[in-house]
Amino acid sequence: MADRFPDFAAYAAKHPAYGQGGTPEQVTAKFFELAGRLDAEPVGDFDGTLFRGLTFDRLYSDATLPKLAGEWQALDRGEPVPVPPLDGVAGFENLLAARHYVVCGDSRWPTRVRDYQRAAAVDRQRYPMVGGSTASIVPCAFWPGEPVEPPVRIDGRGGPSNVLMLQNERDPGTPLAGAEKLRRALGPRARMVTVDQGGHGVYPFGRNVCAKDAATAFLTTGQRPPRDLACAAEPS
Repeated sequence: MADRFPDFAAYAAKHPAYGQGGTPEQVTAKFFELAGRLDAEPVGDFDGTLFRGLTFDRLYSDATLPKLAGEWQALDRGEPVPVPPLDGVAGFENLLAARHYVVCGDSRWPTRVRDYQRAAAVDRQRYPMVGGSTASIVPCAFWPGEPVEPPVRIDGRGGPSNVLMLQNERDPGTPLAGAEKLRRALGPRARMVTVDQGGHGVYPFGRNVCAKDAATAFLTTGQRPPRDLACAAEPS
């Protein structure tokens, strides 16, 4: 969130009609002001935690930044904002079940509630934009049994050398730091295309032609860039 939020702050500052401030710094200050105000006195269903979560969710795409600015404006005025619906509740439950089966089954998780309480308290201080929710307890704390098998060790030797990685510089869901760590682990087996843009996902719906051309060439011919590629920002 810290990587990606400046993109929204710049957008809101360029559109003063939203009333969030005329500079990115003022928009950032408005975020903390609104979060604190909603923590103290929610507007409809929105307290500070839900406000932080909504903001994080809207950062996944440039297309939702105007909607987020409008939602901030409404909450700032004390006007209720609908909670975004889960698209097809049954499908969403199935998605979460599959996710937990993998995430909880791959690793050993703490089982004591107080460990998660402590981690959430630490994260509230360490990561004030997103708060403590991402460190809070999840079903993995109560998952039965041990991991099915040891974690796979990724290195530059044990596998084919045909990996192409695509990565936005400011992705809120899969951050650049994680991609760089994986790239180092894969060594000569991989090439990485890094794109100067925000949001989650590069191909095929991203706007950067440089990155999309590299991916299309790989998928259609098997050819990767001869070395890691940095794609400059392109206009919307």
